[in-house]
Amino acid sequence: MSRNSKQWTQKPNLPSTHYADPKIYSDPAIFEEEKEKIFKKVWMLAAHESEVANPHDFRTYEHPGGTRLVIMRGEDMKIRTFYNICPHRGNLLVYEPSGNAKKLVCIFHQWAFDAKGDCVDIPRGKAGYQDRICESDVGLREVKTEVGYGGFVWVNLDDSCAPLSAHIGSALDYMMPDWRPNLWRCCGITRPRCVRTSS
Repeated sequence: MSRNSKQWTQKPNLPSTHYADPKIYSDPAIFEEEKEKIFKKVWMLAAHESEVANPHDFRTYEHPGGTRLVIMRGEDMKIRTFYNICPHRGNLLVYEPSGNAKKLVCIFHQWAFDAKGDCVDIPRGKAGYQDRICESDVGLREVKTEVGYGGFVWVNLDDSCAPLSAHIGSALDYMMPDWRPNLWRCCGITRPRCVRTSS
C-alpha cells in the first residue's frame, strides 16, 4: 500500500540499523551534499568518443553534480571538456545538444572559443575594453577528461583527482574476465589478458 507524507517520514518499529531512513532519498539538503562530496569528486561516464568522431564535433552533457558541460574534439583529435558557460557574463555557451563548429560563439556578446577552450575573438575588444582584458586570460574552464575502457569519455570536475585508471582499479577485471586486450590498448593501458582459473 502506498503511503502519504506523514507515513513516509514515520520510523518503522525496527532498530535504526535495520532500515534506511526515507529522507536519504528525498531530502534536498542531502542531495546537495552528495553532489558536492561525491558526484563532483569522481569520474563520470559522459559520452562515447563516436559521438564526437570528427574534428570540431561537440556534444553537451549535464553532469550529475549539476554542472553543464560541453565535450568537443579538436583538430588534434583530442577530446576536451569545458564548462558550458561563457566566462564573460556567465551565459550558456552551447544550446544545441550536439553539432560541429570550428568556434563556440556566445549569443550574448559574440565571444568565440576554439576546440582547445582558448578565446579567439572578442568583438570590439580594443574599443570596449582597451588594455583591461586579453583573449589569453579568458579561456573556457576545462574539466579533466579521459577516453578509455571501450572508447568512453569520462569526466571529473575535481582538478586534483587521481587518474581514471586508479578510479576503475581492477573492477573490470572482476566483472569482465574475458575483456579483450585490444580494448585495453585503445585506452593506453598495458594490462595482461585475464585468465579464468578452474576451481
